[in-house]
Amino acid sequence: MKIIINFASKLGVDTVSRLIGFITLPLITRALGPDGYGQFTYLFIVLSYFGFFIDFGYLNYGTNKLCEKDSSENVIGKIISLQLITALASYAVMVVVAYFFLDTAKYFLLLVFSLTFITQIFSIKYYYLAKNKLYYNSISEFAGQIIYAALVFTVFAARPEVMTLIILSIIQTGVTALFLILPYIKKTGINLDFSIKNNLKTLKEAYKLGLASKAEAITATFIILCLGFFLNEESVGVYNASYKIYLIMLTVVQGLSYTLMPLLLKNLKISGSRSIEKISFIFYTYLLTGIILCAASFIFSDLIISVMFGDKFSGSVFLLKCFSLTILLWPMVMFFSLVILAFNRFNIVLIISVISMAVSVTASLIFINVFGVSGAGFILPVVAVITIGFSVYFLRNIFQEKEIKFSSIFSLPGFFKSFREVLNRE
Repeated sequence: MKIIINFASKLGVDTVSRLIGFITLPLITRALGPDGYGQFTYLFIVLSYFGFFIDFGYLNYGTNKLCEKDSSENVIGKIISLQLITALASYAVMVVVAYFFLDTAKYFLLLVFSLTFITQIFSIKYYYLAKNKLYYNSISEFAGQIIYAALVFTVFAARPEVMTLIILSIIQTGVTALFLILPYIKKTGINLDFSIKNNLKTLKEAYKLGLASKAEAITATFIILCLGFFLNEESVGVYNASYKIYLIMLTVVQGLSYTLMPLLLKNLKISGSRSIEKISFIFYTYLLTGIILCAASFIFSDLIISVMFGDKFSGSVFLLKCFSLTILLWPMVMFFSLVILAFNRFNIVLIISVISMAVSVTASLIFINVFGVSGAGFILPVVAVITIGFSVYFLRNIFQEKEIKFSSIFSLPGFFKSFREVLNRE
């Protein structure tokens, strides 16, 4: 019962947070249009590439280390120390490189936007995830969204420009980070360590999950980068409108993932149990969630785009239908990745992530050049199908090594039995 309450409370707060952000979208997209909104999105993606090593998969790495009962002062101290060093290096590279491929106006916007590097460092969501205090992460997001929405309806409404939206985004991420770091600092210290040797050691421990995380990010963001490079910023805006709807639906799946991750990790790491019943319960929960979200987004795609963004974004309807297929498949991608992570097979997580990234990059270059902005809608479904195929292949091998029957994951009796146990748990 605790799992259901934990998930329901987190999902409830996260849903409200997303809805608050959702409400601001019509004002932003109508004020900036596809071109201005596309420019904001494009700059955000470019910035994420320069900040490649700042948020280097530390959500999974930090959660995994803390679940192994490592000292939080040391784990968080190591991660933040490494992030501070990489942030300085990333900023120096960005200042030099971006100067040569962005015009003066966009270059200045990017420099201002880069202040989010600082907020990323102190967003210690992995600590609260490992401690099974998911509501901290949810409350921090909620606080950031409240401030952001209030500023959008006042400051941005009075001055609807890309620069205004960038400043408000910086404030939002800053508020979110403060809500995460301040409660921790009040109770516990942080052992910062700027020793190059020790930071290289931390990077060595985290690099597989870090590369996997960044490969996953490139899988999604390279599509937008190609749209801006091969087509125009208007196409970026049209794509990102439907992508925003997809991300909101993905929040539900992420809520499941964050709620169930500690349970699965601790079950395998601490107890050593090979019981597969909880895994079958998680699998069917993911599957049912994907089916419901897919049906809702596909059926109401025209209405959603029309109400949220207006006629200028009519090209987003087809893309949203494609994303409805993606939301059906992507929960399976996340589920299989979670199981592989639980077995500490970081190398396999990395391999699958790199495969997904390679498929996304290749498909982006082909589909966008051949079909234009509509072709971008085919990419993530193709990536999902191929990723699921490779995940199943590797998991079958892992289960064979562990002498576990792979088909038990899909056991319906196991699902119902586990579901009853969850309901009856005090």
